[in-house]
Amino acid sequence: MLSTKSLRAEFALKLLPIFAGIIFSFSYLVYEMIENSVYGEVERRMLEDAEKLAVDWHALLPQYTIDYLENGGWKRHFFETEEGGVSGYHLVYPLENGAVMLTLEIGYERAMLDNVKQVVIIANFISLIFIPLIAQLYSYFLAQPINRLGKELSLMDEHTLSEVDTAHLPSEFVPLGKTLNRLLILIHTHISYQRQLFIGLAHELKTPLAVIRARNDVTLLKEREPERYKETIRQTNDTIGEMNKMTRTILEFGHAEYAQFDHSELLDIVNRLRLKCADFELLAKEQNRELVKAIEPQSLLIHTRPTLISHIVQNLFSNALKYTPKNGKITIASRAENQKFIIEVIDEGDGIGTDFDPFAPFVGKGELRGSGLGLFLAKNAAIALGGTLKITNREDAKGAIATFTMDISPAD
Repeated sequence: MLSTKSLRAEFALKLLPIFAGIIFSFSYLVYEMIENSVYGEVERRMLEDAEKLAVDWHALLPQYTIDYLENGGWKRHFFETEEGGVSGYHLVYPLENGAVMLTLEIGYERAMLDNVKQVVIIANFISLIFIPLIAQLYSYFLAQPINRLGKELSLMDEHTLSEVDTAHLPSEFVPLGKTLNRLLILIHTHISYQRQLFIGLAHELKTPLAVIRARNDVTLLKEREPERYKETIRQTNDTIGEMNKMTRTILEFGHAEYAQFDHSELLDIVNRLRLKCADFELLAKEQNRELVKAIEPQSLLIHTRPTLISHIVQNLFSNALKYTPKNGKITIASRAENQKFIIEVIDEGDGIGTDFDPFAPFVGKGELRGSGLGLFLAKNAAIALGGTLKITNREDAKGAIATFTMDISPAD
């Protein structure tokens, strides 16, 4: 037997009354059609014979018992009686001065209908035995697409993640397949970024530790003046400070990862962007930059995770602020089109090289190089929102454009 927690069992239990209702209803309709057909044929013959009798009272109709009814006001009608185990079918047929009643024995027809009824009842009882089996078989076929999806997913691990083939799924299961594919992309990207992060972290920490070790080894080679020891300690403290800064960035990464599991809430994303721009404008003025805003539409309510939205916009602005020279302009623009909301942050820096991945962890440019995790975290946040984040060079070669795009559900 199937477990009560089984999806097939749930299908079967729901299908059981449906199948039973269909079979019983169909049996009843078939019997009604046969009965109406039999009685309809009897009534047709009786009407034809009554019309003959109305024209010629002496017409020979030996199959009937004929009675004359006096007085007027009769209406034509049929009725059935049973007396002494004999079934009779009657037709009252109005005439000018009364009516005539034809009585036909329908024992054969009645017996045939009783046999049909018995066959229908027996068939229904037999169907009660097979309905549970049919329901289970049908539920088995209904569950096959889910079983196929489950089997494909069970064969995957972090090294063999691949999209589910939705081409061979029933149309009802295609949305589920697409949702699983989006989830697999998120998992694959997350694993890839985690791997890059750990490798980058190992390299970043290895270098300052090697410097500290080498500096200490050189200092210990021979006796030195106290000032030299103090200088070595100061340099070591500076290196430790850099490592602490990197550790704080890793903690920031952890907080950003945790924010991906925040619950969605209804948010006016345009209003949130305007509020962030007000803060950015102050920062831009402090560092002798100009912030240009082109925020559209006036309002847009969507279900999303505000923490991640703020995290993406803040990182994109910080990156643009870092690479835009003094007295330069940073432009933040937004628009809604084709069921997508798009945010662009445009700087006036040197742009990005063809061999440079701005989203790789612990990667930066030149003297302005930071921890290298800002855009890495922003990319993760964009993927967690089901969106995309890309950075391209401006067509006029006077900077770069960071573009964040997210879907807007019609239900939003």
